[in-house]
Amino acid sequence: MKKTNAKIARTTTAIVVALVALGGLIAPGASGADSKPAEAPFSPALQKKLGKALDSAWGETVAPGAIVGVWVDGRGWTATRGTTRKGAKDAPTVADHTRIGSITKTFTGTLIMQLVAEGKLKLSDTIDRWFPWVPNASQISIRELGDMSSGINTYTQDQAILKRYFGAPRAIWKPIELIKGGVSLAPKFPVGEGFFYSNTNFLMLGQIAQKITGEPIARLMRERIFEPLGMTETSYPYTTALPEPYWNGYTNQNFVGTEIHDATHWSPTFFSSAGQIVSTLGDMKVYAKAIGTGSLIGKAAQRERLQPNPASVAAGREYDFAIGRDHGWITHSGEVPGYNTQFGYLPKLKATVVVLTNTDIENPGRVAPGTLPAPAPTLLSALAKVVAPQNVPTP
Repeated sequence: MKKTNAKIARTTTAIVVALVALGGLIAPGASGADSKPAEAPFSPALQKKLGKALDSAWGETVAPGAIVGVWVDGRGWTATRGTTRKGAKDAPTVADHTRIGSITKTFTGTLIMQLVAEGKLKLSDTIDRWFPWVPNASQISIRELGDMSSGINTYTQDQAILKRYFGAPRAIWKPIELIKGGVSLAPKFPVGEGFFYSNTNFLMLGQIAQKITGEPIARLMRERIFEPLGMTETSYPYTTALPEPYWNGYTNQNFVGTEIHDATHWSPTFFSSAGQIVSTLGDMKVYAKAIGTGSLIGKAAQRERLQPNPASVAAGREYDFAIGRDHGWITHSGEVPGYNTQFGYLPKLKATVVVLTNTDIENPGRVAPGTLPAPAPTLLSALAKVVAPQNVPTP
């Protein structure tokens, strides 16, 4: 049990660090936003460098497969490695759907920033308006939820909740029961005086967005983000099913041991507005640029969003409002059992990197100070180093 609890803690901690952190070339997929005309390819020399970097970094992981894309100012490159299923030889494609985990937080944060831009909400508003029963609610602001300075604990450290989840990983969860689990735990620090990555914060933000608009979170995501960006292959599913085509995801998270499980059809509702979204490489490419440029919220709101939590600033990395920055990259990673994903956008080069992997199992031999032992950040850092050697995000 102790080992499993430590893994869950590393799941959330790994994402923090990431923010603070297979075959040959294939053509862009024809799904979703990627059905638009493809960019011109990189030079053969650059493609070779990227392929070599991908091979080397992927070899450090235990990911069965990887789907990656790199785009710089009108030129691009996509590639896959490995398999969609352990023990099989089914190569991934760029059309495969995957769970993107905590990248969902950036979508939820975008909804909130849209409401701010529309004058329906202020980042300084305190949450007692919606959660009067939460300890210190009159002191906790919307901004403090979004930049992880609220001090509210994460429900993934509630042992009763974990036991239920791993005992029945396909069960459906209601956000309110998870929120209650998180706020029932002791706060991590006084309000506004630290940085702690908490899923509870983002379930609360999702509920606030619903209460302000009177619309369910899935519809808000679709109408305010997916459809405007042409993300036709992205969804906020409530069932355990994944759209076709998809790949299987593998985890060693469970409550009784460390054996590897196929977590493909574990319920996404356990992560709600902190981690429930499913997407594809092509859609994530479009989304990464939108987040990096602030096109969904406007320039003023983007400036407001990119204000860091001072307690998160360290070694070229910081956490802003539902987004991270790492050595110049606007970025976020996502991890749920079975899947690990990360995107990054570097404004000065108009560069985008997206990495999808079908495991959250830590890289062997990668546990060291200042490093993240997870597959997606390892690959993203290696690819970013090729196109932007002066701006390499933490692996």
